[in-house]
Amino acid sequence: MSVPQMAQQMAPPVNPWMMETGSIYLWCILVVVTILLTWKNKRLPLVGLCLIAATSSFWQEFFGDWGAYVAWNPAFARLPFWGEMPFTTPVKPLFIPFSWGWWFAVSIPLLVTLVSWLGQKFPKLSINWLSLLIAFPLFLAYQIYVEGSSVANGWWTYDVVIGPGLQTEKGRLPLIFPALLGLWAAYFVAKLAKRETDGFWPHEVKMGIAAKPAGWRRELARIWAMIVLFQVSFFIFNIGSAMLGRALFGGPSLLVP
Repeated sequence: MSVPQMAQQMAPPVNPWMMETGSIYLWCILVVVTILLTWKNKRLPLVGLCLIAATSSFWQEFFGDWGAYVAWNPAFARLPFWGEMPFTTPVKPLFIPFSWGWWFAVSIPLLVTLVSWLGQKFPKLSINWLSLLIAFPLFLAYQIYVEGSSVANGWWTYDVVIGPGLQTEKGRLPLIFPALLGLWAAYFVAKLAKRETDGFWPHEVKMGIAAKPAGWRRELARIWAMIVLFQVSFFIFNIGSAMLGRALFGGPSLLVP
């Protein structure tokens, strides 16, 4: 189905500014916060590293959407450099890089702080279990809420639902993809809640970053390390699994061919 035909089947989105301009404003605010904290501490903060890593990973959205049969409302402004492409959802909103950036730059550092604090209060509990008990249900609940409200607002729709789902007035919502995102969050938060005594994360130590002298070269290495950790883990947990699931158990789709 072409984008013009799709537009005839989807009503105009409700309050699209929340996703479009709202995401860009929040992203810009976090950029300023990152700059100020970096200038103050001479070191990139977690919020900045997550902002960069998540923003750079936005391309995964459209492949995961194909796997999940997600069709975005064509009324949204679209990326000027990426049109229709095999194994991606047809409509690619312009705000996706910004929405990915601000959401993970806010949610992940907050969860890492909470899990680290609880780890100090309850040292007998492992960080892995704390992350699973905290990050997983919070991400799951939030994603179910977002999926329901977004479908109700006409921001996107599911042409096909794979696996168990929730029945709503606007259609069925899948449960498997929010659950996978929750598992990824638990894994990712656990990785970042285990800081070494010198303030470096285990993945930075393994990559030899901790041995580098302080300065912009080390901070660049920390950026690349976070990008790799984020992109690889996110693709394995969420994107690759969605695409594989559709390939194995899904069928044809009119909205997301």
